[in-house]
Amino acid sequence: METPKNRRTVLKALVGTSVAAIAAPIVYVFGKYLSYTRTSNPNASEKIMASDLSQQTPSKIISIEEEPVIVVMEADNSIRAFTAKCTHLGCTVSFKPEQPGFFCKCHKGRYDLDGVNIPGTRPKRPLTELTVTQQGEQLEISLQPKKKV
Repeated sequence: METPKNRRTVLKALVGTSVAAIAAPIVYVFGKYLSYTRTSNPNASEKIMASDLSQQTPSKIISIEEEPVIVVMEADNSIRAFTAKCTHLGCTVSFKPEQPGFFCKCHKGRYDLDGVNIPGTRPKRPLTELTVTQQGEQLEISLQPKKKV
């Protein structure tokens, strides 16, 4: 026959393990949030050729100082760039002209053509539109946010 002391020990172990299993992911997420530091130079830029984009391949993901950036050619042939990191958990977004807009495959997050998060999906903040300067065939994309007009 088991003594109450042994049962109590087993129950304490089960409760302790359950609490640890619930707390571990919460502590991990808060730790990642608190330890995040942006090291990118906001004046950093990257150059690509305008011919890298077409109506058949309307987007291109590039990296500026290890920050993913998505460059998009819209239907009217205007070229825009956005941060490509989903504002939910940081996955890289892709451009979906058939939606139209941006899509995060990690949690099915969606953004419209202006990078604004679509209500009802996971992201709570929009993507940041970046500055694009075109000089002939060359595009310079900067991490500097585009100024609102």
